Amino acid sequence: MCLGCHWANYRDLFGSPSEPEAGGLTRRQAMQRGAIFAATAAAAVSAAPSFVAEAVAAADPSADIVFRDGPVYTVNRDKPWARAVAVKGKRIVFVGDDAGVRSFVGSRTRIVNLAGRMLLPGFVEGHTHPMVGAALTRGVDLQFDTRQEMLDALKAYRAKIGTVDIVRGFGWRYNAFPATGPRKEDLDAIWPDVPVILVGIDGHGAWVNSQALALAGVTKDTKDPIPGFSYFQRDPATGEPTGFLAEPPVMLLVNNAIQPFSLDYVAAGLSEWLPKAAAAGITTVFDAGIQVLPDQEGFALYSQFERKGKLPFRLIGSYYHNRPDVDPLPVIKALRREFQSELVRASVLKLNMDGGDNAHTGVFLAPYADAPETSGEPLLPPDRFADIVRRADRDGIDIHVHSIGDRATRLTLDAVEAAIKANPPRDRRHAIAHLTLVDSQDAPRFAKLGVVAQFSVQWAVADQPWHSVTRARLGAARADNVYRVGSILRHDGVLSFGADWPAANSYSTYKPLDAIEIATTRRELGKPNGPQLPPADEVITLEAALRAATMGPAWQLGLEREIGSIEVGKLADLIVLEKNLFNVAPHDIHKTRVVMTVMNGQVRHG
Repeated sequence: MCLGCHWANYRDLFGSPSEPEAGGLTRRQAMQRGAIFAATAAAAVSAAPSFVAEAVAAADPSADIVFRDGPVYTVNRDKPWARAVAVKGKRIVFVGDDAGVRSFVGSRTRIVNLAGRMLLPGFVEGHTHPMVGAALTRGVDLQFDTRQEMLDALKAYRAKIGTVDIVRGFGWRYNAFPATGPRKEDLDAIWPDVPVILVGIDGHGAWVNSQALALAGVTKDTKDPIPGFSYFQRDPATGEPTGFLAEPPVMLLVNNAIQPFSLDYVAAGLSEWLPKAAAAGITTVFDAGIQVLPDQEGFALYSQFERKGKLPFRLIGSYYHNRPDVDPLPVIKALRREFQSELVRASVLKLNMDGGDNAHTGVFLAPYADAPETSGEPLLPPDRFADIVRRADRDGIDIHVHSIGDRATRLTLDAVEAAIKANPPRDRRHAIAHLTLVDSQDAPRFAKLGVVAQFSVQWAVADQPWHSVTRARLGAARADNVYRVGSILRHDGVLSFGADWPAANSYSTYKPLDAIEIATTRRELGKPNGPQLPPADEVITLEAALRAATMGPAWQLGLEREIGSIEVGKLADLIVLEKNLFNVAPHDIHKTRVVMTVMNGQVRHG
């Protein structure tokens, strides 16, 4: 389901508080500013040493921003609730009560009266694709449940855009088509002379017309890039390509032969999306694969936005590797050396163990229910994969692995375990992403090995694709046991949420509040009385969901001492919600507006 399955390479911990508490310095202590800043500096030593000098050297102790009249949910297990927060420069200088924050108010302090609105740490996205989403979602939106609705949308889009060189789109759903995918004839009837490339909702397939195939030089004699994995679906009677392309290698082969994504095109899309990310409360992002541009060019584009002051979040990026013929270690090391600015860092090695269940490319312990001849094959041979993990771990490089199937997850955990045994101890932050199906024997291994369980938890709903596709692919028993978020948590594993935008199962979202709601309900948004995705005991508490959207991914990225909670000395990444989520009905969480977003002490939204 992840858009980050191979695109790049073929492109050339949990507390449960119940009630808010006022806390912090007393009024008498607050008036003694020398003592305040001494305490502040001392508290900041472990969290952010650079802050000590800033705090002590500050000639004017007044804050730049003061939030007061809470509630403030800190996600700090030792002190989960407060009433007021003060920000000076880029960092938090006070967390406590309304009386204690008064001495931080000066003539130039911006005062935000929360008046019952909720202050939270900024959301940290543990796995998403800003550039991919910015590029792919600029075309026609095809997120409908029926073939006819999609065709109607395409016809309306044609009337809207007029004459163009290429038609792009995103979001068609597999449940609208047979297992062999959509066909080119439907597109030929609308655009007979213009190439059309429409990416599926999961990013693992594309729907193209005859003109696109012709311009790419694809015929019935064209070889599949990776037989059995990335291929041209073919008509069984004629051998002709049908117009369905499976997996990114073949998708990019066609796309790049017609019109590769340009830097200007991606930059324009990213420019449009960045303010939306800030409006959703996102203050830190892990980019799990740039893919639509060469890595160097993509990181440089992020850096350009940073220099212009237009990057509203800090960006931790990855080199996304899945080619057996290339050693990824020199590549990620070179990127790490070049891109290490304040907001843009290349640091993680992204690997893929499998693909997705929609196209029968996920790797499972048992065969597919509707294709019993296969259970999926790993993208990289397990021994090659384990060797990469061992060497990366030895060199202090954290890995982030796409894994849909239960066998893919087991193979990844095995590789991490072997690396831990082979290499000296270190502070590891390896993560496995998506985890559609995890065998019960492997659930405890996440905590045991210190591997972060990264879920795109908004997929955990009993939607139409789950009913008609997931259950067909996996069978009822396995389909009724997907996305075992609660199980990982009960085994003391670290949870990290990330939307994987724009990839999805049914509808595409980048908003953390969508995921937080679904983690607590396992129901589709806007359908409070709709069916709940089994098992019911996989729902988690709101406290755990908020932690998985803040401290969990902060831990994953090695930033838990800088972000993820509201504590003195940490960076001022804060969001204000219009309502206290603990007073909101679970099915209304996604409707709650983010009215203000602060990143690095700067207001980025509201």
